[in-house]
Amino acid sequence: MSTELEDLPPPYTPTTAPPIWEPHFIDLSQHSSLVLRKPLDPPPDCFSTPSPPRVKSNDFPPFRISCAGNNLADGFRILYPSGLLEKHGIQQADWTRFLEDLGISARLAGQGLSAVGSRVPITPLPVRGIFSTRATGAVYDSQFTRSPRDEVQTLITVWNQSAFERRKLHVTLQIKAGVDNRAAYELLVESL
Repeated sequence: MSTELEDLPPPYTPTTAPPIWEPHFIDLSQHSSLVLRKPLDPPPDCFSTPSPPRVKSNDFPPFRISCAGNNLADGFRILYPSGLLEKHGIQQADWTRFLEDLGISARLAGQGLSAVGSRVPITPLPVRGIFSTRATGAVYDSQFTRSPRDEVQTLITVWNQSAFERRKLHVTLQIKAGVDNRAAYELLVESL
């Protein structure tokens, strides 16, 4: 009976976690500069080009692209997942424009401008009469301003509806907690 126990292999104990899948990224950050264009003006070419005739569903696991800093105004790293998005009809120039536009829209929102809606700066309304200077337009205008996060999410929604979803892709803005309790942002890219 002791010979039977000696012949058995030892019980399985996992020593390391399986490797996390990540696509092969082409880093285009050094080719990207501080762009002075307005997002969606003119609309990107991929909004009007037809989708490929046959796009596979769920053909890659989700991947993430991190923000270049802790603020959305820092923009996202310009990383192009080689071999994945081409099958869905998203070329390198389209993806680069998308990532650059997210940073531009966050910087514009910080200035009181919108890349998606009105491009008129938010200014307080002049108030005369019995109202104190403390109440001059702050409550009224605060209903119409969008935070950089709201502005970026709105721009992502436009891209999802106009280019990505018909090509079986979906992008989501997520917040991940940083080591020093500061929020950092990342994009989750999924194949539908």
